[in-house]
Amino acid sequence: MIRFPNPGSDIPTFIHIFQTIYTYLSDYKVFTLDDMSQTLTKMNLAASSGYVGEQALKLSTRKDRSRDPLYNQSKMYAELYRSLGWITSSEEKALLFSFTLLGEHMAAAKIDPKSIFEESVLGINYPNQVIDNKNENASRTFATILLTAYELDGYICRDEIIVGPLNIDDTDLRAFSSMIDYIKAMRGDIRKLHGAILELSKRIKIQINTMQNYTRFPMSVLTYCGWFEKVRQNILYPNGRNMVILKMTQYGREKAEWLKRVLDIRTEHFEKMDEAVKPAMIRLGFYTMLQRANFDVTPVYDSIAKDSVALSKHIGDKELLFSPYQTIKTPIVNSALGIEYTPSSSDIKEYNRIVAETKDIYKITAAPKGTVRLLRQTSTDTLSLKEESEISKKIKSMINDGKEDQEIVDSLFAEYHNATQTVFYPLIADLFCILGFNCTATRAGINYERWDAIAIDDDFTIPIEIKSPSEEEYISIKAVRQALENKIILLSRKTYNTDWDTVSLAVGYHMPHDRAEVGRLIDDIKFAFNIKIGIIDFKSLLIMAIKTLRGSAYIDPQEIRKMEGLINVENS
Repeated sequence: MIRFPNPGSDIPTFIHIFQTIYTYLSDYKVFTLDDMSQTLTKMNLAASSGYVGEQALKLSTRKDRSRDPLYNQSKMYAELYRSLGWITSSEEKALLFSFTLLGEHMAAAKIDPKSIFEESVLGINYPNQVIDNKNENASRTFATILLTAYELDGYICRDEIIVGPLNIDDTDLRAFSSMIDYIKAMRGDIRKLHGAILELSKRIKIQINTMQNYTRFPMSVLTYCGWFEKVRQNILYPNGRNMVILKMTQYGREKAEWLKRVLDIRTEHFEKMDEAVKPAMIRLGFYTMLQRANFDVTPVYDSIAKDSVALSKHIGDKELLFSPYQTIKTPIVNSALGIEYTPSSSDIKEYNRIVAETKDIYKITAAPKGTVRLLRQTSTDTLSLKEESEISKKIKSMINDGKEDQEIVDSLFAEYHNATQTVFYPLIADLFCILGFNCTATRAGINYERWDAIAIDDDFTIPIEIKSPSEEEYISIKAVRQALENKIILLSRKTYNTDWDTVSLAVGYHMPHDRAEVGRLIDDIKFAFNIKIGIIDFKSLLIMAIKTLRGSAYIDPQEIRKMEGLINVENS
């Protein structure tokens, strides 16, 4: 039986989760299930033990990963995203992933994701070179469900899908015809349908409720794509209770008729082709998918025309149904599409090295793209300031008195607890200077400079919104909105050079009291405007400044420039 995991049956949410994961992990060459779990909890898209966010992740984590709820939820999402061709596994490690070009297009389809989702769903086929599937039957699953319902007068129910399309070899035309006759013979008598489900359960040794759980994702897909609508009636089985039935829409009928006309290329067909034309088949299959999904393929028109000529004897005048990323090994597909990079063993070694090395430096808690690493100092030289600030003198004095980092942090944190704008704004600017930025606080009354401080760079200037403890002790949603406004004004007025990928910061005394709401707003801003908002609290700035002045660590300013989300830096 074809089996689909069920991390959630709401398809818009399922798509939004993927796009969020892509937003935060697309800079990673490779990522893991733990990276996915951290993103889901950080953006409050997953819960555990009644909690969301960091507490959910903490309560979910188990030494035995098979008992870790969030890990297993991420695993189910990953299995479906792999089936849809949006992510791919490393050839060395199945649970080390990277995004495919198809996944990049899915992530970009914010306004109309349904079309590319539909293409990805129809692209699911077994067996393939991408996923090891225990099912012995060849199947283009969702196409087969559509064609089955089409032959059954436009109606089908869940249990019929189980005993029919999910359990046949759809490349065998006689088997398909027999399956249609089998379902027709059951209709009208609910006892026959129950008997068929029970017999199948015994034969494949899967409990009935488990088989039904495997259909939750497919049932949601069928209605989301607009192929079916759900109705509750006993039209198929009058001697039973009213049951949920899928009724084919006009669009669903048209899609089924289209499926009957297209040329369906499976793995076995591709593998038998001449090596010389395989790249053309990959390109044509992928580009026609994008074209049907309403992407602009004008830049590759010449390639489509040449590949169509090269494949004319293989496909004739038929339209092609072939999704390369869901059928063929990713390195082969990438090569045909001119993509040089595919995760290699060296990338995996580098990933493992980074994980091992950062364990004993500093613990950073942040949204994945917002990670700011404190690096080991490679020389004994500390930062040389143009003009030493009051805060740097205080820190150096306490270092010379033999105080530990945490003592210094606690002392300064308490000292500035009631600081006003006049004191706090220049203080924050001075701390950024210690970290290596050319940062100045804006003078009061200068209306054309909306931000409270600015870290000036020849190319990547960062506007900074500051909230003093006397204004608000915890960074609020208002600060996030003002950070957005700062970025828009800077981009518009071009007072200093910057770009869309450079963060706009909000800095305050404490992290937001309601992290969930602030984190959600930051994610919404990135989704709507493609602008990064980063949140840094006073204590985190102090930790970084102290480490820098002590000479035990330093900050790469590019780490700050690329950050987003809520950042906490803590001693490990």
